[in-house]
Amino acid sequence: MPVVAFDMTSANHSSRRFEFRGKNNTDYYDGDLEPLSPLEVDMKIEKSVAGDYSIYKLVSRTGLAFRRSWAHIRNDKTDVTVFWFPRFGQIAVSHPGGRYAIQPHQCAITRSCKAFYMELTPDENGRLEAMHVVVPSHKLYAIIGDSMEVGRPFPASIGDLSLTERILTMVFEGGDQIDPDMAEQLVHTLLNGLSRAVARTSDSTQRCSITEKRISDITRYINQHFANPDLNAKMVADCCGISPRYLCHILKKNSLSFSNLLWERRMTTAHEWLKDDKMKRHSISEIAYLVGFKSSAHFSRMFTTRFGVAPRTFRNLQASSSIA
Repeated sequence: MPVVAFDMTSANHSSRRFEFRGKNNTDYYDGDLEPLSPLEVDMKIEKSVAGDYSIYKLVSRTGLAFRRSWAHIRNDKTDVTVFWFPRFGQIAVSHPGGRYAIQPHQCAITRSCKAFYMELTPDENGRLEAMHVVVPSHKLYAIIGDSMEVGRPFPASIGDLSLTERILTMVFEGGDQIDPDMAEQLVHTLLNGLSRAVARTSDSTQRCSITEKRISDITRYINQHFANPDLNAKMVADCCGISPRYLCHILKKNSLSFSNLLWERRMTTAHEWLKDDKMKRHSISEIAYLVGFKSSAHFSRMFTTRFGVAPRTFRNLQASSSIA
């Protein structure tokens, strides 16, 4: 049967929110967990284990926020992937590559090696429930590799994915009543179902020239990782399977440059977030950090040069126009 892995209430959330990884830090990965409202905090996470896979059910009466930053990643090298299946409520995932909302009957992933911000919010009836499975990332390399973008939702109610969610629920509820080897094999079936869904929806299946594919790989990697303040051309080239010299060559041949692609992506994302009411809770410095800057002063100078107005002034102007 499932066991309670973590719980938190209004009376103890100020201290308990730091203990979600369990006594020996064996669950999940480092990050900042907090309720969106300190009122009526009542959440519980139950856990079942199937071999190397951990299956959880989260239930809460209030919204929750979780942030995994590059600072957390540098301090905690845990490398796992989490598959999320919201049943009631919504999961919103933000990262430098995009912002996505995952609804019931959809599935998405988060990766501990990539920075992201997540909000889980109850539905109109005050219900929030999400099944999720935590998988050592090395088990996925041969199945889906790095082709699946963090937070991007895809249907979980049709075909193979409908079956895999039912398998996940069955294994979770069966707990120690199911043979461990069988339980692990059933969860592995879940991963195979997910890999087939990724193969059907992956942009990489589209035909294109070698040069177009190289540029697509480069820009995709930049879009997914530009929040890393240490990102450079060699890192991108290594991950794309080409040399730094060849990376610069094909970009230059197409009137592009690595630095322009990187900084333009950081600037346009910051510009959008400074306009977004949902990002008001983040300071200018936090947004600068989230898009990959090491210095808020450097961010301010580049933003002013790019858009002709300082970031704080820009945010204030946006707030004034929305009120008017």
